[in-house]
Amino acid sequence: MKTLNKIWGAGLLIMTMALAAPKSSMAQDEGYVTDQQFYDELEPYGTWVSDPEYGDVWIPDASDDFRPYATNGHWVVTEYGNTWVSDYSWGWAPFHYGRWRYDDYYGWEWIPGHTWAPAWVSWRHGGGYYGWAPLTPGISISVSIGGGYNIPDNYWVCAPEAYITSPRIYSYYAPRTRVVNIIHNTTIINNTYVHNNVTYISGPRVTDIRRVTHNNNVRVYNISNTGRPGVTSVRNNTVNIYRPAVRKAPDARPTRVVDARAYRDQHPNERIAAQNQAAINRANAARLAAVARSQQPDSKVVRVNPRDNRAAATPGRPNVAQRQPQAQQQQQRAEQAARQQHARENAGRPQQAAEQRTRENTQRQQQAQQQRGERAAQQQQQHAQENAQRQQQAQQQRAERAAQQQQQRAQENAQRQQQAQQQRAERAAQQQQQRAQENAQRQQQAQQQRAERAAQQQQQRAQENAQRQQQAQQQRAERAAQQQQQRAQENAQRQQQAQQQRAERAAQQQRQQPPQHRGHGNEK
Repeated sequence: MKTLNKIWGAGLLIMTMALAAPKSSMAQDEGYVTDQQFYDELEPYGTWVSDPEYGDVWIPDASDDFRPYATNGHWVVTEYGNTWVSDYSWGWAPFHYGRWRYDDYYGWEWIPGHTWAPAWVSWRHGGGYYGWAPLTPGISISVSIGGGYNIPDNYWVCAPEAYITSPRIYSYYAPRTRVVNIIHNTTIINNTYVHNNVTYISGPRVTDIRRVTHNNNVRVYNISNTGRPGVTSVRNNTVNIYRPAVRKAPDARPTRVVDARAYRDQHPNERIAAQNQAAINRANAARLAAVARSQQPDSKVVRVNPRDNRAAATPGRPNVAQRQPQAQQQQQRAEQAARQQHARENAGRPQQAAEQRTRENTQRQQQAQQQRGERAAQQQQQHAQENAQRQQQAQQQRAERAAQQQQQRAQENAQRQQQAQQQRAERAAQQQQQRAQENAQRQQQAQQQRAERAAQQQQQRAQENAQRQQQAQQQRAERAAQQQQQRAQENAQRQQQAQQQRAERAAQQQRQQPPQHRGHGNEK
């Protein structure tokens, strides 16, 4: 019996070691995944397309106005810089790994990458606005911040600088018709952040954001890694995001891939891209997804890759369905080893020993079956608890987001009130300054008018004096002429009177003389 107990103890020890081994291995490899996870996790939310230049690219099932780093998300400041917090459940991947480009047929395409970043965008600032645009494939950080990289105008998103950290920043985006003029009046932001020899584009500094938002309480959040893909959440002072290290797997590929050229040739008039708008046609995108997910896909357009021939999504991290058979197999191997050891030690014993072994084997099988049932019940209970925890966490996250949004709205209202008060004060100061300037202008104008009137009066008096002098001189001249004329007339009258008097005297003298006889002359 002691021998049986030893055998049974050895078997339990082997089983314990076997069950413990997968967990240890899984924990060691917990920190990384392969790009196969991109294919598997994003497949339900979009369509994988084989692009002749960039390979397998992903087109999201999104709304007509979808734009990367603009739709369903907002900016927060973290230790890495300005970090995009997406409200999409798949946002952990396309906005933090890889690059985006706008194809003239397929619209916005995401090209997978292997390096995490707070956001793969270029930043600009000026004229009261911040602007950002996704970086295209092949553009390095040094090129993007060096000014030699020309981003298409329709890639840019612009928002007033006062709302750069608002969770509802999408409500303040500048109209697309104004974006070109805004961007041409901005300068590039070339701030970077280096961590573990990796350089990130950090965007506006928190000091600048606090200054332009008039809010010295703008937070710098920490980043915490979550254990599974899902919606990025912001709680307290932490951004919780799934950001594993990604290793490239040569044989990783999507389950279904649409051939870009073949589909475009078959559907030339059903382009997903909305030309000149950097938007998408939702109906045509849904048609592409339906073709990719068809139960009987066209082999000329859709390539189907069986799951068994693909790389494991997470090397060193088997999923729950894989780990359970491995544990059972290891337990069965341990039980079989214990039975074989027990059989070898009991070979050649009497019939009673054989019957005892049979009973013990039966008991062990019953115990093993009971243990498997208990483990199954525990696993079921654990799954139920995990589901309840996930629901509770989701509910808590929703409540926290609601509280955060409410708090953010309160902060925005306070900011708006503060800005309105500041604007009123500025307007009052401007009005006071304007009134002072107007008073000074009026005083200056009145003084100038008085000076002008004085000058006019002085000029008028000078003119009047000149006129009076001229008139006096003219009057003197006229009087002199009149006097001269009068004297001439008087002289003429006197001469006439004198002549008349002489004539009268001569006549009088002639009458007074005695008459002479005519004969006197003859007598002589």
